[in-house]
Amino acid sequence: MKDVKDVRYRGSLLPEQPTIEQVREASGDYVAIALEVMRAIVDRYERNPDYGWIDTKIHLVSGRDFSEEELIRGRRTVYGWIQGRGLEALVGHARWFRNHLQGPEIENLLQQMDCMIREILGRIRSVREHNCGHVFFYMTPEGEPFLLSREDGIEIIRLEEDTPHNFSDLFCAKGMLAAGEYLEDTETIQEAESYCLAVDEAIWSGTFASDQQSTDPQNPIQPVAGRLTHGPRMIQVGTAALLCECTRDSKYVEFGLRLVRHILDRYVNLEGRWPNLQEYDFVEFLDGENRPYRQHGEIVSDPGHALEFVGLSLKFLSTVREKGLASEEQLREIETLEGIMPSLLRHLFGYGFQDGPGGICKAFGLLRRTVLNAEMPWWSLPETMRAALYCWNVADTAEKPACLDVLRACHNAFIRHYVRPELHLMAVQTRNARGEVVDSIPATSDADPGYHTGLCLLDCLDVVL
Repeated sequence: MKDVKDVRYRGSLLPEQPTIEQVREASGDYVAIALEVMRAIVDRYERNPDYGWIDTKIHLVSGRDFSEEELIRGRRTVYGWIQGRGLEALVGHARWFRNHLQGPEIENLLQQMDCMIREILGRIRSVREHNCGHVFFYMTPEGEPFLLSREDGIEIIRLEEDTPHNFSDLFCAKGMLAAGEYLEDTETIQEAESYCLAVDEAIWSGTFASDQQSTDPQNPIQPVAGRLTHGPRMIQVGTAALLCECTRDSKYVEFGLRLVRHILDRYVNLEGRWPNLQEYDFVEFLDGENRPYRQHGEIVSDPGHALEFVGLSLKFLSTVREKGLASEEQLREIETLEGIMPSLLRHLFGYGFQDGPGGICKAFGLLRRTVLNAEMPWWSLPETMRAALYCWNVADTAEKPACLDVLRACHNAFIRHYVRPELHLMAVQTRNARGEVVDSIPATSDADPGYHTGLCLLDCLDVVL
């Protein structure tokens, strides 16, 4: 246990060819980042008790709070994604702090976080009840789902029982499950488990529908007929890890293996299944015949999403091993999957990381081997750091240094270019090909509530400590 008063952010960088001991020493900054972000989230929540939602509505470039007049940025808009992710993050941080930090300050912070967990959980459950079991990307503070209207206003919509499950449902189901297990609330665990299974059924039946609304012209997200994304299954791998962690039920081993297997079998170029692509290329979309989807004559890869898949998959597989849930046959499959991941990591990093400005590009063309969208969101760096350390954990001795090289590049880019020490150690959202911070919104204008950054860094700490 470490006394919380000894936690300090130092902005440590990793040297060329780092050792795991050097990574362990630098990882003290991960604790500082996680702690300071949670302090800010708690402070902002308690500052406006009547709001009742996680509030990360802060401009990460200027440091100002978004105003009420800014419709999609201000507190008139609640993002279902942020609340579900934020609830899971609150639980993950609280659990880690309890196990690793001590002192009066951390005890007080944990009491505040526990209160937030109960209240945000209650708000999400209430919104689901009001909306026939669903949550939505855009909501009013009262929980009314809406779309943006042509007149720069909002159009309230109705969600019904037969409304397709969406990404907000996926994130909120995960958050509810984590909260239920943390609070030892059997009723919430059962409700969340059923919610997770309903989302999973929607994914496999093809009824799942994205509720994301477009905020960045360079990153259009509208669904295209006949274009199939791996996205819901990739994120659902994280659900599989949580289900194994929270329920200790061995049936969720196959639940997760099915997701990992599907993505590797359909979206990754293994054993030369697509001769015009390189081994380990990861396509973002398939067409109706399970071939790489061509968009303007190019096949698109989102390296950040692909690297996120590596980290989530290895977290799931690690959880299965830790809990002793797998059969002998499943363990053999797990060994095979673990053997693929270090090579997949290196290949994806090789075409995704932009060494000059320091970041991972948003889109890469696999045919012309060129960057299609040079903007570099923050979230792909901590996701890749998690993937790199999980890969290091399962890699052969000869492969381990390459995994730490990937970690070093992402760690240094994140610390140098994204983390803002003067703004709660939060990370700016997006930089461009010249390395300049730009004001485009990757998905939501809300700052990360500890999901992409904090949960990944805590997983890194669990590997190295």
